[in-house]
Amino acid sequence: MVALDDVRSWDSSSLMAASDDLMRRWRELAVVHASWTDEVVADGWVGPAADAAREAIRGVRSDLRGASAELLRVATCIAEASIDMASLLAALHAVEQDATEARFGVGSDGSVTDSVASYSVALADVWSTMRDRHRLREELAERISQLVRMATAFDDALARRLADAKLPATFVASAVVASVPREATPAANSAFWSALSPAARTRLIVEQPERIGNLDGLPARVRDSANRRVLAAERLRLRAAETELRKELEDNVFGGIFIDADAGLQQTRMRLASLDAIESTLAQGARQLLVLDNSSYEETMAAVAVGDVDTATHVAVFVPGLGSTVHGDLERYDGDIEGLKLAAQQLLPRGPAENVAAVTWMNYQAPQLGWNLLDPDRSVVSGLAAQAGSGRLVPFLDGLDAARIDDPHLSVLGHSYGSLTAASALQEGTGVDDFVALGSPGLGTPTVADLELPAGHVFVAEATGDVVADLGAFGRDPGALDGITLFSTDGSDGQSSSIGHNDYLAEATTSRYNTALVVADRSEDAVIRTRPALFDLLQKILYS
Repeated sequence: MVALDDVRSWDSSSLMAASDDLMRRWRELAVVHASWTDEVVADGWVGPAADAAREAIRGVRSDLRGASAELLRVATCIAEASIDMASLLAALHAVEQDATEARFGVGSDGSVTDSVASYSVALADVWSTMRDRHRLREELAERISQLVRMATAFDDALARRLADAKLPATFVASAVVASVPREATPAANSAFWSALSPAARTRLIVEQPERIGNLDGLPARVRDSANRRVLAAERLRLRAAETELRKELEDNVFGGIFIDADAGLQQTRMRLASLDAIESTLAQGARQLLVLDNSSYEETMAAVAVGDVDTATHVAVFVPGLGSTVHGDLERYDGDIEGLKLAAQQLLPRGPAENVAAVTWMNYQAPQLGWNLLDPDRSVVSGLAAQAGSGRLVPFLDGLDAARIDDPHLSVLGHSYGSLTAASALQEGTGVDDFVALGSPGLGTPTVADLELPAGHVFVAEATGDVVADLGAFGRDPGALDGITLFSTDGSDGQSSSIGHNDYLAEATTSRYNTALVVADRSEDAVIRTRPALFDLLQKILYS
């Protein structure tokens, strides 16, 4: 593996200069070869010696042709490599500049150290400042490590290409593209993408969109472009599978009794219905398809944003709960989230300085009723689905920060079981600024501090008639936890009340207004419940 200092010493312009020089020499050699004929020895000399001389001259001419072709191959190879090297070096310089501006030092081994001994911030902001700097230090180290790995792959591939004329001209570029990280951190994924040349990026989007569409840490516009291609390809694949399965059932006199074709056909049609829901949602306009995953044997998973996640100053991520599916609920959730986005936007100053994007995140297997109650991985009475979901939500949230130069104000909204999934992710440490739990059956922790959020940035809403919100099925009732801010869900100032378990984001409700204030980073203006509900009060007394 090449060392960081080796990469620092690279200069892509020197490669281009060397290529230019070799191209000049190739042109000179080509002129010599073209002007040299086999008639150097005149007809006045005959015999074995003359024949040997003519053969030797033909050999020299052939060698000239071979040398000319090899010179052109090496010059072209170096010229193409200089483009990939320039992109890689630009990415490295950007990381090191980010480190310098944030007052971090980068050692020759790629280690990153914080040069700030003390923080000139308000006492209330010390914790969040320390958290953010720790995360930034880790991100910088991961980005540098990924770039060194890419530099090593580039260097090895270039050495092989120069030594072996049989390798294709695209060998080096293909080796760099092939270094798409596997199960890497969002910061590493971001570094990988930033180090690719424009041609390499286009090739990946067009030829291998399935490899990058769900890659956390890449820009939202890139993921959207790739996933839309995957969406079209998946529809073709599933249509073909549907036709084949239907024919298999028609040709079988026993139908689907002794084969799995009927179950396969049902699942295929459900997946097609999910694609229909996604396409219908995207057709609303101003949408980004951030996730499309059909790899599970169960439900299709997806995440769709309203607005531009790459540029929004405020980004909200909504995590739904029990019974939610892409084919059954995406369009409804998207409508709710668009309404929330617009409500939050109206709370911001007019002008382009601040704007909002909101994501409906359905990238986990939410618990279902029916036979799923017997499956601990999908049962609503188990926390396993939340734990599995948090493993997918954490990198998604980290990726929203890693894909951008400036971090947005990031809020997470969890409804019902989705609040448990979100809380499980927050306990892993994220860059989230605010968390709203709507109708939560529990956060899986007895203390708000475990969520690793700044004090005063955890909010809970419990509507009248929502029995789920008082269950405390996963730890204590969130409304009874110390350190939370309990939102009012009653009607006030022209806003209506939220009733029951599914009314929190309904239009013109106090609950949606309060949630929009959090998304807009104006939580201090929210309408607060002044008195705890009866069950919350009893739990406070019980656990005090």
